[in-house]
Amino acid sequence: MLKRTLNKHCWKRFNSSTCTFTSKTRPVEESSRVLRHLHFVKPFMPFKNGLDIQENIVRVQLDMKKLESNIKRQLTALHEQNMAINDQEQSIIDKIMELKPNPVILTFQFEPTYTGGKRIKKQITKEQISEFEDFKPSGVTDPSKFVQLERGGQITFHGPGQMVAYIILDLKSFHQFPPKCYVNGIEEAALNLLDGYGVKAQRTNDTGVWSCLNNGKLASIGVNVNRNITSHGICINVSPNLEYLNHFTLCGLPDAKATSIQEILKDTKPNVGSNLVEGDETNTPSVDDVASSFANHMAKILGIEKVERMLIESHKLE
Repeated sequence: MLKRTLNKHCWKRFNSSTCTFTSKTRPVEESSRVLRHLHFVKPFMPFKNGLDIQENIVRVQLDMKKLESNIKRQLTALHEQNMAINDQEQSIIDKIMELKPNPVILTFQFEPTYTGGKRIKKQITKEQISEFEDFKPSGVTDPSKFVQLERGGQITFHGPGQMVAYIILDLKSFHQFPPKCYVNGIEEAALNLLDGYGVKAQRTNDTGVWSCLNNGKLASIGVNVNRNITSHGICINVSPNLEYLNHFTLCGLPDAKATSIQEILKDTKPNVGSNLVEGDETNTPSVDDVASSFANHMAKILGIEKVERMLIESHKLE
């Protein structure tokens, strides 16, 4: 049986020691001045559906990136030959560039699913996968699922009570924003979000966000960057069943435990009129509320002033 511990080393960490956010990044292209937030409000999304939605949007970004690269290469070749395009050709190019997609944040609440990253792909056995798929916390009748991913890191969990955000954008569309600063920016957005709910959290030497109260892990971060197009993102523990997270060795670090906003706020009194977890007698926000708040905080990190939000009732993006 897998050892029942949780490891902080969930994700391979980009060295972010040089990113302080005293001077924030900002959009350098018109297409990046608007952040589109697509929130799937219907729980609980099948994990593979969410993955397919993300991959379709990433594919559009990469196709546009390829087209943009081809145009720039041809313009460079013309310049080297002391040639130039005419006004009509420039107008066509400008219209093509206007089609470049905006940055997108997809937010979900998934059905119980364990996922494996690249670091575990060649190590995990069929027997270990079966243990993940057969596991059911106390009082739960349906087993979990296991999905292998092409993102960094080892094993993590996504399920009810968690806010999962996939961030899809072109890092080159922002001023001085390499991957290490991007990861730090996601952490910064999560820290600011948690502080707004009265939850004190911190960074450590390991990627993610950790509670100052009980040293438990509040958020896991795992990203993929392909030709400067990002995918995957962050998972924030709002009110999950922590048995899913603390039963197995997730992400590889013994002696650490997962915690949640709900667990930290369990002794606080609720604010009247707050958008809280149904049936919860604490200040625990709903997953929907956390999704909206994260998109807003991430927009601030990116220097984006406008967030366009869409609530999607389906488990598919038509």
